[in-house]
Amino acid sequence: GASGAGKSTMLRLIGGFEPDARATVEVDGERWQSGDRRGRTLPPHARSVATVFQDSRLFPHLNVQRNLDFASRAPARPGVRLSFAEVVRFLDLEGLLAHYPHQLSGGQRQRVALGRALLAPAKLWLFDEPLAALDPPSRREIAPYLHRLCRRHAVPIIYVSHSLPEVLSLADRVLLAAGGRVGLVDSLAAFSTSFDNPLLGDEAGAVIVCEFKGYDAGYRLSELTFEGASLFVPGDLSSAGAVDADASRRILLHIPARDVSLSTAPVEQVSILNRVHGEVDQVADQGDSMLVRVRCGKQHLLARITRRSADDLGIAAGVRVQALIKSVAVRSGET
Repeated sequence: GASGAGKSTMLRLIGGFEPDARATVEVDGERWQSGDRRGRTLPPHARSVATVFQDSRLFPHLNVQRNLDFASRAPARPGVRLSFAEVVRFLDLEGLLAHYPHQLSGGQRQRVALGRALLAPAKLWLFDEPLAALDPPSRREIAPYLHRLCRRHAVPIIYVSHSLPEVLSLADRVLLAAGGRVGLVDSLAAFSTSFDNPLLGDEAGAVIVCEFKGYDAGYRLSELTFEGASLFVPGDLSSAGAVDADASRRILLHIPARDVSLSTAPVEQVSILNRVHGEVDQVADQGDSMLVRVRCGKQHLLARITRRSADDLGIAAGVRVQALIKSVAVRSGET
């Protein structure tokens, strides 16, 4: 959701920092807070939850080793608790243990903050915009750790963000906060292309499911299939994806709308390798541009084009088009 939609307030409720709120909080069958105020409300330290905030909140007078040790002494409570050695190895912190927070980059501090959260017993991890305060290089540094964490441990994560690309790159299910209310959208793919999604601004994009077909070592391209078409992605994705019963490897891709062009006639002699046929099923006028949703089999793509292009091509619901995809991003190795 957008800033001010109530995302962080929801995390504070779950974490126990809004004890007077008229809200009921239950996790894994255990009631942590009663909305009628007559039931028992657990204090924050008694809730099996760990939180990573926008700012790292490390103790400045302690080095990394001692910051992590502090979390290791958290009181016993139900939940998953990772070992110190596993956390240090997972987050590549070996070379930073003797450093103090002021000696670390923003990305390094957030890695330590993440490690501190993982060392506390938890049934639930809360991430409150952990990348919001970081510059682009630091975001690129820590993002791979979040991807791996989301897939490695059987602990649910509630991840708060106002960035649609972050949501599309990490989430399995989406809670959309708007106007003080929260609504559940079960399908990430449907959420990413829904025109009811108020976040479909400049960062709009589609999440699609593909299957791995093969890797061309000569061109260093992986070939994926998407609704009968081939998509070519840089790098070897032969080990990515979940192998299901028919031995196919399914891979999620995030395709930004700004990287999709449309043609009403087949285009062959062009440098863009990824070309998919589909049919326009919805168009939205967003002022200086048009957002077009294209149905490709059972899935959808989004394209952002100028109003002039839309008029010249006669773009409207039902028009057959060829989508030319300029770039794709591998969202995850699993579906």
